[in-house]
Amino acid sequence: MGWISRQNFLLPDRLMKARITFLMLVCILLSLAMLMRAAHVQVLKNPRLEWMARRQFQSRTLVRPHRGLILDRHADPLAVNVNVKSLAANPKKIKNKRNLAVLLARAIGIGEAKLFQKLSENREFVWMKRHLSAKQLQEFKKLRIMDAEGDLVEGLWLVKESERVYPHGRVASHLLGDVNIDSEGLEGVELWMNERLRGKVVSLSAIKDALGRPTFIDARAARSIQDGETISLTIDAFLQYEVEQILASWVKKTGSRFGSVIVMHALTGEIFAMANEPSFDARSKSVPLDHRRNRAMTDGYEPGSTLKAMLLVGMLMHGGKLKDRVWAERGSFVVQGHTITEAESHEKFEWLDLTSMIRVSSNIAAAKFAFRLGADLYFKTLRLFGLGAKTQMGFPGEISGRIPPRKNWTALTLANIGFGQGILVTPLQMVRAYAALANGGWLIQPHLIRASGERIFGQQIFSAEVSQTALKSLVSVTQEGTGEKARLPGYQVAGKTGTAQMVDPSTGKYSHSQYITSFIGFALNDPLMVIFVSLGEPQGSYYASVTAAPFFREVLQSVVNRCGIPMSEQEEVRVGRQEHFFTSSWVQQTSLRPASGKGWIIPSFEGLTPREVFEVLKGYPLQLELYGSGLVRKQEPAAGKVLEEGVLRLWLHAPSSEVN
Repeated sequence: MGWISRQNFLLPDRLMKARITFLMLVCILLSLAMLMRAAHVQVLKNPRLEWMARRQFQSRTLVRPHRGLILDRHADPLAVNVNVKSLAANPKKIKNKRNLAVLLARAIGIGEAKLFQKLSENREFVWMKRHLSAKQLQEFKKLRIMDAEGDLVEGLWLVKESERVYPHGRVASHLLGDVNIDSEGLEGVELWMNERLRGKVVSLSAIKDALGRPTFIDARAARSIQDGETISLTIDAFLQYEVEQILASWVKKTGSRFGSVIVMHALTGEIFAMANEPSFDARSKSVPLDHRRNRAMTDGYEPGSTLKAMLLVGMLMHGGKLKDRVWAERGSFVVQGHTITEAESHEKFEWLDLTSMIRVSSNIAAAKFAFRLGADLYFKTLRLFGLGAKTQMGFPGEISGRIPPRKNWTALTLANIGFGQGILVTPLQMVRAYAALANGGWLIQPHLIRASGERIFGQQIFSAEVSQTALKSLVSVTQEGTGEKARLPGYQVAGKTGTAQMVDPSTGKYSHSQYITSFIGFALNDPLMVIFVSLGEPQGSYYASVTAAPFFREVLQSVVNRCGIPMSEQEEVRVGRQEHFFTSSWVQQTSLRPASGKGWIIPSFEGLTPREVFEVLKGYPLQLELYGSGLVRKQEPAAGKVLEEGVLRLWLHAPSSEVN
């Protein structure tokens, strides 16, 4: 009995040990399995886990370089960048979204509902407010969204960004344009030169922290980031400011709805100033579209009597003389059942020659001279001046204007275009046309970008003799004609007034109450600066002789002061070839010589101004291309080489003593 009891007692003890051993083995096996799994996960590759890790901690981020600066001709900054901070959030890390939305709404001025919607998105990154102001950052501290050390509540952080600013405010706003929140050009030079200004945007790998913020960026790839190029404009910021002030004053003084001014160098085509009114401040995001238009290039208008200068040149080019006369019908002339009258009812002109037609601005005489020239030649003359076509400067929104197709011209069409109606041009086209009158017959390329490698070229479209003869009539306008109020004491001023009826959009006919008045002219001294001024819909007295002419004089005064244009020794017109245009003896000794075969032997132009080069080349069937500004320092072909046909290229540089 006793033996059996002992055996019964020992059996459970053995079972217990076996069970413990089994459990130990199971634990060891499980531990080994876990170790093997951990080793597999942590040591061996697992595409799925790698993808999950990359998704949680790695990202691609767009890194924007610094946008290039925009400078004026004297390196005065017109558009620069400043560092700002923007607010971003990781909605997944924010706990009390409703309360945070309430506080942020008070701090940054965005609606609470909109902010709550952003904070409720199932994303790790959302923009809450771009480009915070210093005041808004202070509000964060007051509302305890940010602590004294500058740390924000969990889920929010500040991102460093760059903001585009314009140090001169409204100055040149129509030229510069502006950018969007990501510093991408929207208008003007900012849009036109966007690819050069923006630099190279690069997508880089970045490591995110627990809040989803980029921390470490691939340094090797970051080297490929290229900042934007600095762009230099031809405009003079100081002159631009003065011109804009004068324009705003005259728009207000005359009650005009709009106005424009252009100042351009007649030899190089450099635009020193271009202003429009109404203006705008690029910092404001609620600017009416009508205020943003660069009317000097994007709007067409009927030039009125300023086009008579083109008719004058057409007559002189095809055998006309200043003494040629027409009967002015004593103020009333019927063409195809339509009566043409003079600008003022008391004007009852009789016999008028070409100079008188320009001086007193007779519509009837212009119509009759247009008949004498003929539709074919007049059409060709307008095209020769580049009217009805873009200047090819490349500015966004520039229009071509319109000359009616020659096949559609009637006698009435010819008469109307003779005195400047029935044709659509831009102010810039008219400035270029008058530059040809000023520089001896060369149609030059207007440009706004300086030292950019772009070609600046000119082609002689009529002779210097024609130019000189036409200038006599244009000077008479300011001495004893409709432009007397444009005259500036001490200067020989040539130019022309223009008063044109606007088309009433409601009737499609010419309005008897809406006019555009303009004056285009220049002082006959170096540097030759062509000035265009216009006023749209002036109230009260609308004639250009009492509005645009004195307006022009104020702008001219500012230009001669800024550009250092010297006074004339005498105010009578000098028509001698060297006497009026060129006084350099050097020029008189420089000429092209015929080669033994075809072409001409090119002389040395080194040290000459573009104006002096124009005089040497007058009458030769060559195209001239200029690069840069100042005096000639290099030429192609070289001096002594033969140029049979094609292009003469000159490279210029500005001496330190030269007035730019």
